[in-house]
Amino acid sequence: MEFNIKINNNNVKVTKGETILSVLKRIGIAIPTLCNMPELTPTGACRLCVVELENNHTLVTACSSPVSEGMKILTHSQKVISARKTIAELLLTNHPENCLYCDKSGNCELQQLAENLNIRERTFVGEKNMSKSDRSSPGIVRDMSKCILCGRCVRICEEMLQISAIDLVNRGKNSNIETVFQRGLFYSNCIHCGFCITACPTGAILEKTNIPQIVEKLNYSDKSINIIISGSTIASLATYFNVKRYEDARNYLVAALHDVGFKNVMTLSLGNDIFVHEISSIILERLNNHNEPLIISDCPSVKKYIKTELPEFQKYLPKVPTPQQILGKILKFDNDPQNDILVSVASCVAHKYEAIQSNNTQKGVPDIDYVITTKELLKLLKTHGIILPYSKKETPDKPSNSDSSGGVLLETKGGISEAIIRELYLKSGINNNTKKIPELKSDKQFIEYEFALGNKKYTIASINNVDTLRCKQHEILNNKYLFVEVRACNFGCIYGCGHIQCNDVENYKKLKKNILEFDEKTNSDTAGKNPFIKGYYKEKGIERLF
Repeated sequence: MEFNIKINNNNVKVTKGETILSVLKRIGIAIPTLCNMPELTPTGACRLCVVELENNHTLVTACSSPVSEGMKILTHSQKVISARKTIAELLLTNHPENCLYCDKSGNCELQQLAENLNIRERTFVGEKNMSKSDRSSPGIVRDMSKCILCGRCVRICEEMLQISAIDLVNRGKNSNIETVFQRGLFYSNCIHCGFCITACPTGAILEKTNIPQIVEKLNYSDKSINIIISGSTIASLATYFNVKRYEDARNYLVAALHDVGFKNVMTLSLGNDIFVHEISSIILERLNNHNEPLIISDCPSVKKYIKTELPEFQKYLPKVPTPQQILGKILKFDNDPQNDILVSVASCVAHKYEAIQSNNTQKGVPDIDYVITTKELLKLLKTHGIILPYSKKETPDKPSNSDSSGGVLLETKGGISEAIIRELYLKSGINNNTKKIPELKSDKQFIEYEFALGNKKYTIASINNVDTLRCKQHEILNNKYLFVEVRACNFGCIYGCGHIQCNDVENYKKLKKNILEFDEKTNSDTAGKNPFIKGYYKEKGIERLF
């Protein structure tokens, strides 16, 4: 049902059920919000999106108020602006005054709100929020002194993930966001996915940085310091610096990191290729007997979720480490693990959690010494005055100088499935004329895909978001899927919380395009065509590593 309402004295056609905020966005009128996110149910908690109903001069929250016939809305009347400014000033009353030292400075929604409302001084004086910080997680820091109680982190954890690792506790001025028994994220059921980082509008939840330790090692350590860069990181930096071709961004980055002080600069795509080789070998072994599902994931958050929330699924996970840890084990195993320092640049903070697990060590030394995100790498580059395109190009160091494009594609949505299917065709001696599978790149969170291998057809499933895994658990157990790919992020690793502009769908599309174009024109498109893998397994005299 459609009808007209008046917004700022202009007639606007609306549909019954729309909220005022959605209508305003559609017609290009911007109003401030802090608690609202498109993926979450509206609460009207922050009150900053208030608009005035001219009919009765009352203020209502635009995010949670549906349109109705006869409405006359004023979005920027003096009454509205005054209310918004007062709310913002009250939020700033007990907020820390250390913007210059805050990692979120320049990208803080509260800071931007104060700028837009022309707030230049403190109108109200109150006690500062002295809440303690939670640094128990290896990848996430919660500084509650900067929390404005918008509730976005709580709702994204509850509504999108169905985990509820954090919640709002106490009332009034004692209100706070805490974990169960206030023991810290590391001791909760948190899966370290970093969704709360992308949701937080201020610096209350941020990634824990390892940049200071790495800089110290670069400057003072006698050890060789090597670095592994994920394909999604390269695509993210290519988009940020407006470098059109993936391979150009990769080669600029390799040269720049050599000059920063890293001895060997490698790409994670080699680890992805080995991951695909190992998994596809397991699949071929059980090709004619797959009554039980094989759940495949390169995501530490998914593995933690299965361990804590769906333990009955653990037996369906193959005992193959994630690509980051595979590469760490190989590089440390082939050398004295005490001699080299290995840094990994990952798509999200879950890999920081993964790197500290006891099963990812050799002789007490971690396979990966430090994990940083794309955003942290960007800060390191800026510290050294480096922008792309760089003054020179260099190819990645051995052994990752011949990675396949399938290893890069793996980090996109449905990329694990597509890379495995390519490898299954190659291992089976079948000519695969299908360069890409668009069905696996759709926006759906649950995708089924059927493909033929020889004279037999097989069905696989691709799941994005752990809540979808929970919802589809009976379907997975009752259907004879050849394998099921599971990722925590809706669009794969290229949508991880560690990337620049990580919660931006348009930016995700650019990253995907960058990788798909690289894959389209590369002949070495699957793990089996990687000469290192052929030589490494032959040299070891083995078919599988794990």
